[in-house]
Amino acid sequence: MKLRTDFVTNSSSSSFIIARDEGLSEKLKEAIVRVVQQEMLGKKILASDSTEEEIQKVFEEEYVHEEEQEEVRDALKAGKTVYKGYVNFECCSYRYAELFEKIWKEMEDAGKDEFIVIDGDLSY
Repeated sequence: MKLRTDFVTNSSSSSFIIARDEGLSEKLKEAIVRVVQQEMLGKKILASDSTEEEIQKVFEEEYVHEEEQEEVRDALKAGKTVYKGYVNFECCSYRYAELFEKIWKEMEDAGKDEFIVIDGDLSY
């Protein structure tokens, strides 16, 4: 755990030190996109080939409001896949730190010589 010895203006923040190449290689970009897709873009609930029964079931189970149902149907007709997720603001600061750490790990794994976490302890 980090001990702060200097003036802290916001106790819900934590510093970090990383080293990386100036630009981002395709491998590092793919690592970032992979984490964002997994963590920030929801889980797949419907696809353009979903049946009417599947659509109705999702609407009921996922509590999709009536005003959103038409937009979901329009998106499906346009060939889109529909995802649903949530953000828990009660534990957001820890989750936010976890997201940084997950992205950094993926980037380290993807580009061992391009990205290094020097101080990645985001606990405060």
